[in-house]
Order: sequence, then C-alpha cells, then structure tokens
Amino acid sequence: MSDQPPAKDITAEVTRLKDMSHQAFFEAWTLFVLGVVDQQVPQDLQAAAFRAPDLASRTLTAADRVTRELKTVLPRGVGESKREYQARMNNFRTQLHQARQPILNAVEDLALDEVEFLVQLDDEAFADEWLRFVKQVAGAARSGRDYVQGLAFRSPDVAPRTQALSVQMKRDTERYVPAEEGESRKAHQARVAQLRSRLEAELRFLQYTLNYAAARWGRMPTAPNHRLQAMRLLVEKHPEEFSQLLNAVRTDAKTARDEVRRQRRYERRSATRQAN
Repeated sequence: MSDQPPAKDITAEVTRLKDMSHQAFFEAWTLFVLGVVDQQVPQDLQAAAFRAPDLASRTLTAADRVTRELKTVLPRGVGESKREYQARMNNFRTQLHQARQPILNAVEDLALDEVEFLVQLDDEAFADEWLRFVKQVAGAARSGRDYVQGLAFRSPDVAPRTQALSVQMKRDTERYVPAEEGESRKAHQARVAQLRSRLEAELRFLQYTLNYAAARWGRMPTAPNHRLQAMRLLVEKHPEEFSQLLNAVRTDAKTARDEVRRQRRYERRSATRQAN
C-alpha cells in the first residue's frame, strides 16, 4: 500500500476538481474508475482528493450517476459480442464498487462528525441548520445532495429531533419562508409549497430511518425482489440462453396478440354481415 500523498498536493488536486463543472467532474471520476492514468495527476493522489471532506459528497453523487447511466458511460463497442460486452460491463461494475467503497466510508465518517456537531446545538441553531439543508435540497436543480448532512440528520441520535422539528415546520411552513421584497404572492406560495413537499419527503425517510439503513441515504426501503435478483444472475451467467428465452417469450406474446386481433376482426365482420 502506497503512502498518503503530501497534504499540499491533495489540497491542490481538491481545488482543481472543485473548480470543474458537474459534467467535467463526472467524466474525471469515470476515467478514474476505469483506471485511465492521468499523466499530470498520480492515481493515489486522485483517490485521496475524491474522498477528501470537501469532495466526498460530490464524488458519491457522481458515483451514483455512473450507476444510473452505466450503458451510456460504457457503450457497447462496434463488433463486440453480447457476451464480451456483458463481461466488460461486469468488470466495470466491480471497479465501480471498489472505487465507491472508500468514498462511502469517508462520507460515513464525516456524518459521524456532523452528528456530534448537531447534537450540541440549541434548538434555534439546530432549526437554522435543518432549514438550510431542506431549502438547499428543495431548490436543487439536480438530484445530488449533501449526503453528509442528510445522513447526520437521519441518524438514530438526531432523527427524533429532526422529525419533531419537521412536523412543526410542515404545520406552519409560511413562518419559515417569509415573502421577499417585491415577490408576488404566487411566487411566494410556490416556494412555500416546494419546502412543504420536501418536508413531507423527509418525514417519510425519518419515519423509517431507525429501522432501515436505506432511508438514511434518502431512499425508500423496498422488499427484496428475489425473482428479479434471480433473473439478473441468469443474465450475467448465461446471457445467450437468457436472450433466447426472452425472444421465445416475445414471439409467443406476439402470436397471442395476433390471434386476438384476428378473432376480433372475424367477430366484427360477422356482426356486419348479420346486420346487412
């Protein structure tokens, strides 16, 4: 295992990455996951920067986007067989999991520090922190959020306090969203509705957070879908056989639809002849 890069180098790389646009940052993270070597920045330095406190939350957002856009990030090559593409995709998933885990660990560690900070706040300061977080998420133009604060507010040590405050804010939302000078009533009501909607979503997460780890990340827990899991395993291990089965099922379904259409045409024609 290599030594930690010098702090000044990490700081410089963090600054460089922070100044990137969202798309450029996303592409830099993707290349890092793929193992593409940047001649200017050693990989261990990039790894340290991506999990640094100032970037860990943004990196995790990029990692989640890669997961959602896997086929766009890793398109099938010209002349590449389905089996080859599936093998390359599985290898990339492994690389992504390995690169993402240190980021997850960093975010969790930062969240523990944030929990300690939130616990010692008085009610007014706590309310200010929570309102700032919820407003930031409600007004975000994209799905990314500050994972660190989100995890802290939904942690077992803080969630009951967050929930009580959220209920209070939802009952009297306008008190927390005062009208701005020159703002129309319609625009003001839109901001109030936006904050109330976000509070309702957070209350759903908080309701589950003590029992489900997924809800701490701002995701609703779901029951395991064993049928879907088995199907994914079949696709990974036997892609050609799965493709053949899928085509056979589609063919059968098309045949059934065609038969239904023929039967309906026959019934319409018979009804027309009888009417004449």
